[in-house]
Amino acid sequence: MTEWIAAHWRSLLLWALGLFAGGVALALLIAYSGIYNVAASAGHHPWLEAFLKMAKDRSVIFNSRSVKAPELEFAEQVPLGAAHFQGTCAACHGAPGQAVNPVYAHMLPHPPDLQIHAAHWTRAQLFWIARHGIQFTGMPAWSGTGRDDEVWAVVAFLEMLPSMTEADYRHHAGGHSEARNYSAKELVSAGRPRLDLTACSRCHDTTEAAPTSPYIPRLGGQDQSYLKRALQEYRDDSRQSGFMEPVADDLDDEQIDRLSAYYAALSPASSPVSRSASVEERERGRQLAEQGDRARKIPACLSCHTEKGREDYPRLAGQSEPYLRQQLQVFRRGVRDKTPHGAMMSVVAKRMTEQQVLAAASFFASRPWQAAAFPAGAEKEKDSRP
Repeated sequence: MTEWIAAHWRSLLLWALGLFAGGVALALLIAYSGIYNVAASAGHHPWLEAFLKMAKDRSVIFNSRSVKAPELEFAEQVPLGAAHFQGTCAACHGAPGQAVNPVYAHMLPHPPDLQIHAAHWTRAQLFWIARHGIQFTGMPAWSGTGRDDEVWAVVAFLEMLPSMTEADYRHHAGGHSEARNYSAKELVSAGRPRLDLTACSRCHDTTEAAPTSPYIPRLGGQDQSYLKRALQEYRDDSRQSGFMEPVADDLDDEQIDRLSAYYAALSPASSPVSRSASVEERERGRQLAEQGDRARKIPACLSCHTEKGREDYPRLAGQSEPYLRQQLQVFRRGVRDKTPHGAMMSVVAKRMTEQQVLAAASFFASRPWQAAAFPAGAEKEKDSRP
């Protein structure tokens, strides 16, 4: 047999090339003729459905091999992932106690019920799907370029979803927001406002409660100029966040002004619990905040990030240590260098060592929250460093 193939390999190659060219020509002819029905209502033939599923599954398995899945902090990340899922994913995939919107239920292929199907994928595979999306389906890639940290929060939620009850899901996805029954007049004139899906209190602080996750920033007491700038940067895609971009994109200039004014005047709730840090580490953070590091060309953090600093810069005192640490890592990766403010901070963050990142985050998390402004004659809060 081997000798026969060796003697006739040229003929076999020509036959193979001819069959391939004939197959391509036939496929082009069928496509050009319009015989194949591409209507979603027609569905897929069983053989095509099986082929597409096999191709999708094998592609996800193959391409996710390089993903290094970290240990997840479920208690901290699940609320963040759940709130995002409710606002952007549940309409297609459904959720505990929520049926799929009829429009999305007629998509082809049909979006899977993730309370059932999420368990079929590994942690790395779930990340790859959420991060990159799936071609030839309605599953988009993650909108926040470079924000893998956000994707892992969604993965943490998806791993918990199969075991969630309806009450569990409402608790995690609802955050501090409250369901509201609209009057008939409101429904007739305005319909059901989208605020139910994009309410800021689903994640952020209120006068009674801190943010639902330590990876979410406190907004109460921040300067209005900074809050306005941040929302505008999310809206025009110059500041990357798969969580915030869809929300900010729905806001017009007037709404941004009103939201920034509201949070600037909001009295923040109690301070978050910080990671236990040594006295030495916080002292290093204090020195970095007050004096900087001349050898590494790092300016003092408090020259900008304090109530005496620039109005369009954020106040850092009282933010959680995980959030501050995460944002410094985002700056170090160059994810936030698309704006003048972000570019300046990226340069500074890239000069910081890992130890300085931890020290600075621990120091600011240990300080009492400082409001953007103080009443005339009032005594300002004192430093709470050890």
